[in-house]
Amino acid sequence: MKKYRFALLTVFATALISLKGSTYINVAGVDKSNEVYSVFSSIHTEPSKHGTEVVTPIPSSTPSSGSVLAEIPAQEVQATPTPSSESVLVVSPTPEPEDTPTPSPESVSTISTTPTPQVEDVPEFIYPIRTFDDDTRICLTFDDGGDRRSVKNALEVLKKHEVQCTFFVVGKYLKANEELWKQAIEDGHIICNHTQNHKWLTELKNEEAKKEILEWESTASEVLGQDYLDRMKQESPFIRLPGGAGNESKRILRIVSELGYIPIGWNIESYYAVLRHHNLKTEPLDPIAEEVFAHITKKAKGGSIVLLHFNPYDVAKLDEIITEMKAKELTMHLLSECIE
Repeated sequence: MKKYRFALLTVFATALISLKGSTYINVAGVDKSNEVYSVFSSIHTEPSKHGTEVVTPIPSSTPSSGSVLAEIPAQEVQATPTPSSESVLVVSPTPEPEDTPTPSPESVSTISTTPTPQVEDVPEFIYPIRTFDDDTRICLTFDDGGDRRSVKNALEVLKKHEVQCTFFVVGKYLKANEELWKQAIEDGHIICNHTQNHKWLTELKNEEAKKEILEWESTASEVLGQDYLDRMKQESPFIRLPGGAGNESKRILRIVSELGYIPIGWNIESYYAVLRHHNLKTEPLDPIAEEVFAHITKKAKGGSIVLLHFNPYDVAKLDEIITEMKAKELTMHLLSECIE
């Protein structure tokens, strides 16, 4: 055993002597003369596929049998050498990772999606206006217009007191009393839409309801003139639904809004409060008219919209009603003057 150890030491010493004075290249490529480097300083490590280090030997330029280290000229250092069993191991730079290529637009699959359906615009609407904010002003309004005598009497009283009112006249009654309605316009009153035939709109289909409103416009244009109709639609675009049918119907109110109208209600009226509680065919007129007067004047206050009809019961005491309104320091105005 000692002989073998001595032989190995002799071989190793001989190798060192033969290498003395030779030039070597370190891992950084710097010339070193008369120096011998540890084998471990020349280990080339590369990342393996599983994250561990693998050793890649670099062959010598002139391998000699039995040598552990070999001379490597600088110009022959390679980044990826061919392995050799007798080569010296050196460290090579870790290769730069390659950029992952960006896929071209053609190679990217497009997911086809069904377009979101557009929601149809639903017309806005407002509920009928029943009052307005004011302490001293009040609006008298009259509906229908089928009783010629009542229309004539009302116009005379209103003219006497220099009071202007808003009338909601049924279209077929416009044609029946053309001269009276033209006189009403001359006196400063405003005539607005109350449909053509006074049908309850809630009992009609959409197109039929629209027809009732639009036919009124045609009649108004024929009787009062297109200029008046245009002015009314611009300055007083008001409608009152017959019988109040549709005042709470979103369907009807959307139609009204679509046609450019503002629905008008009321907060004081005579029919439901007084007239319907009497037999108008058998009872005398005066007591009923007196009851109408008492009810209207008691309830009236600033900001009220009063609904009356062109009938003998509402018109009989109109002079007294207006006089009492003035006594309460209330002034009577057109709707267009009180509703913005």
